[in-house]
Amino acid sequence: MKILVQKFGGTSVSTKERRKLVVNKIKDAINNGYSPVVVVSAMGRCGEPYATDTLLSLLSTEFKQKDKAACDLLLSCGESISTAVMCNELYDNNIPAQPLMGFQAGIITDNKYGGANLIGTDNKLLLKLVNDGIVPVVAGFQGISEEGFISTLGRGGSDVTASILGVSLAADGIEIYTDVDGIMTADPRIVQDASLIDELDYNEVFQFAEQGAKVIHPRAVEIAMKGNIPIIIKNTLNSCTGTKVKNSVKESNKIITGITHMADRVRVKIIRNGNSDNIHLYSKYLEIMA
Repeated sequence: MKILVQKFGGTSVSTKERRKLVVNKIKDAINNGYSPVVVVSAMGRCGEPYATDTLLSLLSTEFKQKDKAACDLLLSCGESISTAVMCNELYDNNIPAQPLMGFQAGIITDNKYGGANLIGTDNKLLLKLVNDGIVPVVAGFQGISEEGFISTLGRGGSDVTASILGVSLAADGIEIYTDVDGIMTADPRIVQDASLIDELDYNEVFQFAEQGAKVIHPRAVEIAMKGNIPIIIKNTLNSCTGTKVKNSVKESNKIITGITHMADRVRVKIIRNGNSDNIHLYSKYLEIMA
């Protein structure tokens, strides 16, 4: 049995037209002999009804700080809605599917609500569904704490869910579908002639993600790397082959793989006149900024 984890981001499931494209990607996987396990994000982006930030805006700042477990319960709703909606699309295309919340998929975390860490997995239900020819559609971004409360995995957590499941199920690969063709040599919104990178090793893509590239979450790369499960980053909207991330890549004479950037950064420069009496004040400035 060849298992393929397919993760679809919020823009991929945001409209009926795009969900039809998602169905086609799942069909392709089935036709190629794979048993797909699907992970979905909340539909749309900030301002749209079920987006994570929209749900978060329903709570006061004080309450969000006071009861993080309650906050996670609310935040998990967007992904849960996506699972049922996506299963409806698959049903309409005669593909049997089962929506699952993170805890039903066996993702067990600590109680660091809002950015929980994985403790372990229990994939019995997932494997039963797959063996029965049913496509599990799992809510990304969420799990359950040892205390029994819904937990969330932090921003970009659906990528993390895909990697957790990919490693747990010993999948043949993890496909991350988004609204770009893959990892580019630079941000195409800034550099018009940026080109697609066909393949990268885990360390390279981890550095890309750490240094500002937003195509995939660094934790997702780290988890897949430890399990040695290849990741393929693709575009839901076309048939581009995307960027493959794996342990080793073909030898290349390239000096630079690509360029990333971090936006909205502030640089502060402190100048002192060299008088030793100012050293204490200088140290105080650093403490304040820290």
